[in-house]
Amino acid sequence: MCAASLSSRPRPEPEVQRLGPFERLPRAKRYRLRPEQIHPVVRIAHRHSGRLVIPERVIFDHELVLIVHGRGHWVIEGEKRAFAAHDVLLVPPFVPHSFLGTDEQIEHVAIHFDFCEGMPPVDEALDRRVPYRVGFIQGLEIGRQRRLFAGHRVERAISRMVATHESNDVLASANASVQLAEVLLALLGEETPCRAVADGATRRQQARVELTVAHMTEHLAAGIDHAVLERVSGLSKSRLQTVFREVTGYSPLDYLRRLRVEEARRLLADQRLSVKEIAAQIGFRDTSHLSKVFRRIDGLAPAHYREALLAGRQD
Repeated sequence: MCAASLSSRPRPEPEVQRLGPFERLPRAKRYRLRPEQIHPVVRIAHRHSGRLVIPERVIFDHELVLIVHGRGHWVIEGEKRAFAAHDVLLVPPFVPHSFLGTDEQIEHVAIHFDFCEGMPPVDEALDRRVPYRVGFIQGLEIGRQRRLFAGHRVERAISRMVATHESNDVLASANASVQLAEVLLALLGEETPCRAVADGATRRQQARVELTVAHMTEHLAAGIDHAVLERVSGLSKSRLQTVFREVTGYSPLDYLRRLRVEEARRLLADQRLSVKEIAAQIGFRDTSHLSKVFRRIDGLAPAHYREALLAGRQD
């Protein structure tokens, strides 16, 4: 949420939100976007842990919330919904809502943004906007709540985006907008009306994928092949391939490679570790294997990534 999401923190700038109670709000003006028009304007992006108590309010832009840890409920337009870890929530502008965390410590990520510049027009201050809604062509939509799982590509992308936005790099804001666009497009592609409501079979499939991803994350250095993943998931190779692509967008082994590369990025920040040591720690045969996969996913060699990372830390 915005900076006022936690009762222990000061209220945000007045233009971000308006607290209730509310009279009947004017009818919202509607804008319709094509997916290629999504070029977000990021206003606030942060990660925080603490109490989560927000009285009824409306906000003047969109807010994307990732619940990292904890549970509670939120009320939007009079409908009470439970939330828990790995939920992604989308709060539209000028829609009354409130939050109440059940746990004392709730870690969450929050991003205030517009889908693109000019929708709505920016000729007035944020707090002088009138009610509006943004929709998409061909029935596309991003649902108000989606359950992910630990390690889901969208969850990891949101975390990376916030870290980018909070960095001191001169390109931080631009890069964060690009990363948020990827998140929004991923959610837009997955959260169509016919797929928004998960039936029992879909939930069971997602649980099997979550179990498989957890095994991958905990055993990055181990030899993991299709036989291992079939045993962990309880699915045949062909069924696992299908289910995994439906949930994550990747095949199981491609997802594993991406998990390993993500861990490699983290380890490359530690200058005490050689690339050879990093390769061994995360399940690559040797430095050549790591370099080949790293280049394919990130477009540069691990050593060059490290050089750029360390150079970016220098004043």
